[in-house]
Amino acid sequence: MIAFDFDDDRLRKVAEEYAATPKQMELAANRAAKRTAGTLRRISTQGLKTELGMRNAAALRRRIKEFRVRGSGSGYKVWYGSNDLPVSSFKGRAKKVSGGIMYGDAMIYGAFFVTMGGKRKVAVRHGARRWSIGEATIPVHDRMMTWLEENAFVDLSSIFMKHFIAEIRARTTLEIGKS
Repeated sequence: MIAFDFDDDRLRKVAEEYAATPKQMELAANRAAKRTAGTLRRISTQGLKTELGMRNAAALRRRIKEFRVRGSGSGYKVWYGSNDLPVSSFKGRAKKVSGGIMYGDAMIYGAFFVTMGGKRKVAVRHGARRWSIGEATIPVHDRMMTWLEENAFVDLSSIFMKHFIAEIRARTTLEIGKS
């Protein structure tokens, strides 16, 4: 888990620039944290789709969630599910080679082609029984975490400050939460 703390002095200076009350500052910080979590989710979804070479972002949207942390006023958590993804989620064409199936750069040993629901899929056997087969998966954990650390989390403080300044400006201009 990666936690980020923002400089309170910097937030106070921005609040003083706009003559914001402590309540307006608190409300703006809460809303900025929520908007930052949403922005981080959106950036992660699009970036990981490109990085992993996925057909669409649907599988990633199911695996990236944002939650409010209980007990803290402005705490948010972005959860990333990094389990293996099914082969059908990726772009490309599977190719039969000796020992299994080659799908892009990934070699899936013991895999074979099967028609499931009228579609040709790559499957692997999960047991000794006749119908104990399932769709093959490709591991993505390492590539996901590397991309997130190098690309998504580097601009987090600037994203938060951008949202915080916009919220403070709006709250002081429109006099929201002044009393």
